[in-house]
Amino acid sequence: MQAFDADRQPAFTSGTESTGVSLRRDGAAVVLTARGEFDAVTTPRLQAAIREAFEGGPGVLVLDLTDVEFFSSSALAVLVEAQRVAGERTQVRLAVEHRIARTLTLLGLDGLFPQYPSAAEAIAGS
Repeated sequence: MQAFDADRQPAFTSGTESTGVSLRRDGAAVVLTARGEFDAVTTPRLQAAIREAFEGGPGVLVLDLTDVEFFSSSALAVLVEAQRVAGERTQVRLAVEHRIARTLTLLGLDGLFPQYPSAAEAIAGS
């Protein structure tokens, strides 16, 4: 797997300057931090970043969604696809706040992913 620069912020254009995705390594885990709004325009960048995060087959992929303000149905579909791609080789863990956790529960997707209140707790798995 390629090395991730802690300050790396892949660039992309969106309707809001505050939307972005970054990747970093934390021990054996790869952490993808998303912030802002993920709609039809911005979700493809999230999808590309998740594919990049899977390169090299990490044991754990943490999707930190604690700074996400809006997560469309297309973004939720990307999470489900990530879980499918991960299979047995990578455990996908989510760091989510109440509003996204609630959405996952309402849609019956909460059982697909271990959920944690912070990225640090998701990395630790506790």
